[in-house]
Amino acid sequence: MATYVAGIFRNRVIGALVLAVISGIAQAQVWPSKPLRWIIPFAPGGGLDIITRAYAPHLAAALGQPVVPENRPANAGILALEFVAKAPPDGYTLATFGPGALTYNKLIYADVKYDAERDFAPITLLTDAPLALYINAAVPAQSLADFIALARNPASKLNYGAPGHGHPFHLAMELFKDRAGIDLLFVPYKGGAPVIQDLVAGNIQAMFYPVGNQILGLIKGGKLRVLAASGNKRLAEFSDTPTVEEAGVKNYSVTGGFAMYAPGGTPRDIVLRLNREIAKLSTYPDVGKVHDGQSLLVSMSTPEELLARQRLEYDLWAPIIKRLGIRAQ
Repeated sequence: MATYVAGIFRNRVIGALVLAVISGIAQAQVWPSKPLRWIIPFAPGGGLDIITRAYAPHLAAALGQPVVPENRPANAGILALEFVAKAPPDGYTLATFGPGALTYNKLIYADVKYDAERDFAPITLLTDAPLALYINAAVPAQSLADFIALARNPASKLNYGAPGHGHPFHLAMELFKDRAGIDLLFVPYKGGAPVIQDLVAGNIQAMFYPVGNQILGLIKGGKLRVLAASGNKRLAEFSDTPTVEEAGVKNYSVTGGFAMYAPGGTPRDIVLRLNREIAKLSTYPDVGKVHDGQSLLVSMSTPEELLARQRLEYDLWAPIIKRLGIRAQ
């Protein structure tokens, strides 16, 4: 009798284990079965926000679940990154941010609570972002040489804005300051849109930023002036405007970029599914139009290529951050 009871118990345990395994497999196969949140570490209205929101509804349609963009602007995106790093690695939390900022933030902030490689799963690069240097139209400088001469005058007291300490636009200007031998006061913001607003208002005098329809409209309207492109070639929108190097500042070439990540440990099959879906969506005409409107180049990658990109950006920026002593205030 005891042997019979033990046999029944053993069979029930085995049956329960088999059901649990089958249930787990079924649960994995039906991903996603609930809405996804897509974290944006800066305020609404900036290029990163606009690009993310261009993809979100199409990704929702492809996955059959809502994909909800969620802005978490604070501390140059650090708090948003920490939130993503701590999120369950179940495929229901995504994020967009720059691959460089992910790695070099630990050099700028004393208490970064994440590991760039352990805590994040690269999915795909989304964009490359050529930048340009813009000034308020009231600034008495018609060229980059004029601006540099003006900045060297202590009475000028020029300042510039960027979305927080360590943001690529901040580093772009700090590198420019170093190469040009000038000093400008840095004013941090919680996103790209407030920087543009204050530049137009004259509260700041300069910024590095991608080209976009808004920027083009402000230049045509006489509110802003473009002085130079940051990369190694001129921008199509400003073919008569030199690059920083062409204008006389040597050893300078900078581009930005946005990428898509999930929490570290997110299952490989989910990462690859997201990579495939985003690659398809990048070919949609309306998504391409949004990229064009922000002067952002569509630039897809494999997860491995994105990881290599973030390592290269760390190698580029780490020596500059250390040498210039860039630290969060």
